[in-house]
Amino acid sequence: MGRLVGIGSALAVIAVAGLFLGFGAYFVEDHAGDASSGALLVSAEADSLSVDPTCLWPVLDSAFSPDAVEAPSRVSLQGCVPADAETEIDGDWIRVSLQRGDPSTGDVERRYSGVRVSHLADDGRVTLEAYDNWGGSGVFSSLITGQIDANAEGLSDIKVHAFGDRCNGGLAGTSIGADGQVIAAANMTPWDIMVAPFADLPFEAQWAAAQERYGAALGNAPSCAACCSAVTREYEVAAEGTLASVGLRYNPRETLAAEDALSVCLERSVGEVAGAGGLVSAEDQAMLAALIDDCVNSTTY
Repeated sequence: MGRLVGIGSALAVIAVAGLFLGFGAYFVEDHAGDASSGALLVSAEADSLSVDPTCLWPVLDSAFSPDAVEAPSRVSLQGCVPADAETEIDGDWIRVSLQRGDPSTGDVERRYSGVRVSHLADDGRVTLEAYDNWGGSGVFSSLITGQIDANAEGLSDIKVHAFGDRCNGGLAGTSIGADGQVIAAANMTPWDIMVAPFADLPFEAQWAAAQERYGAALGNAPSCAACCSAVTREYEVAAEGTLASVGLRYNPRETLAAEDALSVCLERSVGEVAGAGGLVSAEDQAMLAALIDDCVNSTTY
């Protein structure tokens, strides 16, 4: 399998996979670390958790691919890493790069992914941030929750919440709320801000309702996978792993991702409604919708 690498940590280090170094920037700030090819990651601390990151791949596959086999109810935490995978310890992330086959024949298998611990509770409940790339341009992120075995050899009661591709609803990161609960944030593009008043509708219905309301302006709002706005959508992660929507979070910054007039107006509208608390709740949606209308009507296309 690969050689052992010691990781000292006050918290348990749990992670899966990813060597596309630029990908992590969409979710968290990365830090340089040591690399080891095909490594089985084992903590050097007695109170830390030993984890083989590739053991989580089956649950990630099942979350994103309709053709994948059904996700297991329990996964081991050791003994899964392929001998030909390259593993990197990058701050609190573990990244794995797997490339097989001959590109000239088209028979190639690639996978670049990463996972890090978001929160580890005293009762063994764990929350993980993960992202995956299967060789194309998309980098899809997810939030994983589960229960660590008493002997720290497996993870059960697993729930995977599939987020999107980078700025298109990708996992922006996690934090701990005032009451100690885990908060997950999803990236939003300026286009997502425009559609926010219709978030309770199915996706297809959101598109139709926004098109009817905004007309051609809807197509002028940036929606690319690299078009992150200063706004994220927040979810509270319950102890059992379920998600509950909290609202839109305005994250003011000096440099805007998009400088076109419509995007600037949309972001500032969210900031105006959010106020000092920085959060737009469900009760504030009507006010936000009115300001979005103003942005659309005041912008020249």
